[in-house]
Amino acid sequence: MNTTTLLLPCLVAGWLLDASAAAPGPARPNILWLTAEDLSPHLGCYGDPYARTPVLDGLAARGVRYTQAFATAPVCSPARSCLITGMYATTLGTQRLRSQFPVLPEIRGFSAELREAGYHCSNNVKTDYNLGGEAAFIADAWDESSPGAHWRNRRSGQPFFAVFNFMTTHQSRTSVWSHEEFEREIGSKLSAEERHDPAAANLPPYYPETAEARRAWVRYHDCITKMDQEAGELLAQLEADGLAEDTIVFFYGDHGMGMPRGKRVLYDSGLRVPLIVHFPEKWRFLAPAPAGGTSDRLVSFVDFAPTVLSLCGIPIFDHL
Repeated sequence: MNTTTLLLPCLVAGWLLDASAAAPGPARPNILWLTAEDLSPHLGCYGDPYARTPVLDGLAARGVRYTQAFATAPVCSPARSCLITGMYATTLGTQRLRSQFPVLPEIRGFSAELREAGYHCSNNVKTDYNLGGEAAFIADAWDESSPGAHWRNRRSGQPFFAVFNFMTTHQSRTSVWSHEEFEREIGSKLSAEERHDPAAANLPPYYPETAEARRAWVRYHDCITKMDQEAGELLAQLEADGLAEDTIVFFYGDHGMGMPRGKRVLYDSGLRVPLIVHFPEKWRFLAPAPAGGTSDRLVSFVDFAPTVLSLCGIPIFDHL
């Protein structure tokens, strides 16, 4: 099966159109990926009444929310090797965490194809692709891969593919940092109204009903609220730069939550992720559902690379 039909199935007809003739403005959209570390679909727009995520809820209200999106691995490096190459880690040999497995030279990051088509490709900042020779792979894939990487560093008028990775929901923050470090870096940056009440925590049924479990669930949700604010800051920058109407925005988690029974576990709690895609008006003809709609189509990380290339009207690597 051609993977380009999987992620956004109703887009196939749109992909076959000449985008420059079908829509006014730029012939190719910008693409912005907002990636949250270690995040299951615990957002208000996914029905979590405990979540405080107004920015992402608003993005879902304007975009398309995918209800059945899955990572190809429940831990970051194998999942990222799939995202950047469009190939299963089990095919590449990168399924084992920290494998540094060498891949064939023709296996490139799909953003290299975007670069060759004239896109400015920036990654802020995480790579961790689980590949041997990763430095050369990164140099080929990105114009910039650093804490300062940003679409603002491109040439004037150049289309862009920009990735921003939010570490705020990472397992280190939700369940590894000491209480003091968490309060200093996360808790102190939220208002009293934004903090979560342990008494109201909606614990999953597989967690024990204990004060410790409630505190852990609070901390996870406080991290999600802070991440939501960070997403809002980038979306505000996009608006301020006058680029929102030219940019298709993806928001997704890189695998399941960094909590017990989440990360590293091959259950839905370790693999199912939130996925929201916002299509501005001039690119809405590509959307598989109306603004504020949902798609129940089963989608996977292996679909992301060919989908982005298709949205940008760029030929897909033969090996995908």
